[in-house]
Amino acid sequence: MTRGVWMPSTEQIRFQTDVCYIESQGILKTSESTLKLNLSEQYILSYLIDNYGKPVTKDELLKVGWPDRIVTEASLFQVIRALRVKLNEEKKGDVIETLPRVGYQIREFKRETIDYSENENLSPFKKIGKKTAIVGAIGLTAIGAGIGWMQYVPSHSPTNYIIEKDHIGSNDITLVTANADDLADLRSKVKEMLKGQTKKYGKLVTKNEKVYLFKSDNFYSAAWCAVDDNNQCIKNTDFSYKVAPDEWDKFAKIVINNQKVYHETPVIETEYSREPTSVVYASYIDKSGIQSKIMHYFMTPTNKKGVFDYSMMSFIKEPDTGLFHALAISASKAYIENRETQFLQTLKVQPEMFHWAYQPSPNYDEKESLALKHTSHFENTYADKKPFYNYIVYKQPHLLLMLNELTGFFWNSTSQGDPSMYYSDELSAPKHSKE
Repeated sequence: MTRGVWMPSTEQIRFQTDVCYIESQGILKTSESTLKLNLSEQYILSYLIDNYGKPVTKDELLKVGWPDRIVTEASLFQVIRALRVKLNEEKKGDVIETLPRVGYQIREFKRETIDYSENENLSPFKKIGKKTAIVGAIGLTAIGAGIGWMQYVPSHSPTNYIIEKDHIGSNDITLVTANADDLADLRSKVKEMLKGQTKKYGKLVTKNEKVYLFKSDNFYSAAWCAVDDNNQCIKNTDFSYKVAPDEWDKFAKIVINNQKVYHETPVIETEYSREPTSVVYASYIDKSGIQSKIMHYFMTPTNKKGVFDYSMMSFIKEPDTGLFHALAISASKAYIENRETQFLQTLKVQPEMFHWAYQPSPNYDEKESLALKHTSHFENTYADKKPFYNYIVYKQPHLLLMLNELTGFFWNSTSQGDPSMYYSDELSAPKHSKE
């Protein structure tokens, strides 16, 4: 399993663009922001710096950037392009010079001593107000029988995450966190789960899966699917969980035992019927008794390119009867962000209307419910009328994996009116010329 380097440092590299690289943390800093590089970007930038004054060949960088696997030059071009953007190059070659038919060379830079405290090292995003989940503690509006919770304050601008990928057996695992502590915690938990599965069965039973893990201060989120020979998710193998921190062991047992939770759909009978654009199936592991939540999303194109009417209906499942009860409905505008992003694409959601349909129930321990907490946080976001962001992490025909900082990962199983067509290449982030 590949690991980042998290040692304290008092040195930074300042480039001509006034972007600073703190190598021990793998981050780029400007006066306005802090950005985490992925491992290949760190390896390649550090190697160029270490070899300042001499050309570095493409073959060298391919070995340095991907020490545990073989990739093509296209992967190297992609990393160089990404570094140019993140280093704020106004014109190609301001920081990384291309040497035709040879490779690359780093431009002049300065080494500087900085005062970088341990706390800042572990969570650079706190400093600039981009931490993923809780950044304050404010009483929320009560739900139903007067229950109060602490508030999540969502980012009203896209969040910069630490994103790292590991390959274990035949599984591809993506870890997304806001700081190094959470990244280390997720890696430790993955290791323990896989060790438990190997101990029980004598081998790793989990095979050929895409796995995504996210941690905030208040919950864990996991999503995965089994993949076919083309590395595409197989139908009905997409699962997602929201896990309370003190219930992680219960979730770990599901993974160790290789258990499955099957999709269910609430039956809705109304005077008017409309098939949802997509359906989300979310399983909850907490002490509330609420087992799952189903969300129906409806997206309708407007007369503006990349802008949609975006509405949602959600339902929760009663533990004893298996019946579904309406939880909430909301309406908003969705905008495709046409810019550089850490993920495939970014969807900006502008809240317009939110309405509770939930009625207090003696069957639930509502204070322990992640489903109710997260819905309450969305109510406050809609009340403020401030935008929030959904990130498209993975997509294929009829299936999208999205990330939201309040709810974690969720799969959109798309049906009629496949939303993936709305996220076409022409609406994607701007393309850059080939190196």
